[in-house]
Amino acid sequence: MKVSNSMLDHLGYLTDSISGTSEAFRSLGYLAGKTIHDSRQRASICMLTGESGPDIELVEPDEDNRSLRKLLSSSGVSPYHLCLKTTDIDAEYERMVEDGWTPLFEPVQAPALGGRRICYFWRREAGLIEIVE
Repeated sequence: MKVSNSMLDHLGYLTDSISGTSEAFRSLGYLAGKTIHDSRQRASICMLTGESGPDIELVEPDEDNRSLRKLLSSSGVSPYHLCLKTTDIDAEYERMVEDGWTPLFEPVQAPALGGRRICYFWRREAGLIEIVE
């Protein structure tokens, strides 16, 4: 996958307990930020930062978020998306659609990422990719 003007922003982890998972990552040198509920994504989100690795976004789905709950049930606590940073999310959105990626929604503001715009894409051969501006 070519991602123009992009680089790794964070690795997304699906979890059933932000507090439990953040505690486990604390032993690896990660510090947890504030947990924020994102009603659009129907999940609570907490960013972990560390000196020796990429940021990690913990995503704890709401009870009514059946798609993420199903994934959590089958995979357990695990990484489930890469987030790539771009300087022009609108152009990147168009380019990825042209390259055969399926958008899950158009760019929207993400409260857990300081209001920066995000969007998710799916491709069977690569899984779930998030783009953030």
